[in-house]
Amino acid sequence: MGCTLFTLRLGLHDLFSHRRLVLIMALSIAIATGMLAIVEAYRLGLAAEFTEQAPDLLQVHELQTSGEFYGSRISSQVAQRLSAQGLSMVIPEIYAVTGTSIQSATLLRGIDLAGYTRLETFSMLSGRCLRPGDPSRLAMLGVRLADARRLKSGDKISLRGRDFEIVGIFQNGTYMDNQAWISLADAQSLLGWGQEVSAYVIPDEGILHDGDILPGGVSVSRKGATVRFFAAQYRLPMVLLGDVALALVISAALTLTSVLWRLAWARRREMAILRTTGFPTFSVVGYLLAQAGGITLLGLLLGGLFALVFLVAVRLTVSGFTIVPRLDLPVLLPSLGWIALLMLAGSLLPALWLGRLNLAQLLHSE
Repeated sequence: MGCTLFTLRLGLHDLFSHRRLVLIMALSIAIATGMLAIVEAYRLGLAAEFTEQAPDLLQVHELQTSGEFYGSRISSQVAQRLSAQGLSMVIPEIYAVTGTSIQSATLLRGIDLAGYTRLETFSMLSGRCLRPGDPSRLAMLGVRLADARRLKSGDKISLRGRDFEIVGIFQNGTYMDNQAWISLADAQSLLGWGQEVSAYVIPDEGILHDGDILPGGVSVSRKGATVRFFAAQYRLPMVLLGDVALALVISAALTLTSVLWRLAWARRREMAILRTTGFPTFSVVGYLLAQAGGITLLGLLLGGLFALVFLVAVRLTVSGFTIVPRLDLPVLLPSLGWIALLMLAGSLLPALWLGRLNLAQLLHSE
């Protein structure tokens, strides 16, 4: 035990003698682990953003369109045909994107005031929700849209040049927190659609099924299918960024191993002397483990600080969606696992190599 503590102290002492080298190595580890944590945080945030909340519901929309976001426009006669088939619920909705640029894009949702609370779960953070009988030009905002525009209940939001009074701020926990909800009649008037809508939400009662094609170029899909397709478009860039971060981690591990090998070679005579005086072979491991641990711990702290500042300061907004990163245990565990591999690879390989060398050759003066 005393031998191990001595070699640990010797390793830490040598770290302070090579402060510039330690800082450079810690920065390389910080960049790798910080990027890995950032990518994982956004990946988890993206997965939570586009979760399917209503698996027992179907959506009827225009064929080959993103019915839950934009592009779909169908006649009100579709509702009559759906009701004639015996469906217990047919709720119309409008989905559109307003704004003159990507930066000013607003996700608009026209809701049926009598039935929208049966489709989604949400909580009101301030104000109230929209109710049947409300006058026109009222809106509910998702919390992320409200935060991005710095709006609150009682303020006004401009949608296609018309001012709507904000009656409440809601939170759903998904991409819907980026939407502005107005009444279906207001949405039809705002877009100039007459009686047309984007989609009809129906229950999955075995009458219609996912994939059915109806007359007039209308299709049936599972509610949330478009959401999953949209999320899949951004999953590939996340995977590529994760591969880049993984490559940086491997590069940092190889560099750390090389640096510790050089430090061990510089102390080869001292290590040989310690071994001849009774220090066990694994004392070399303690010497290198202290150095690897010191460097990786500093890298971890810098990487964590870098990731925290980046995730707080940078707002990732794509086409009106603000993706909120999630930092939790599943994010931290992979990073800690890679750090453990860095320490093991950086200390064991040079230690094994040094332990196999002949003591007489190590003690020989050059």
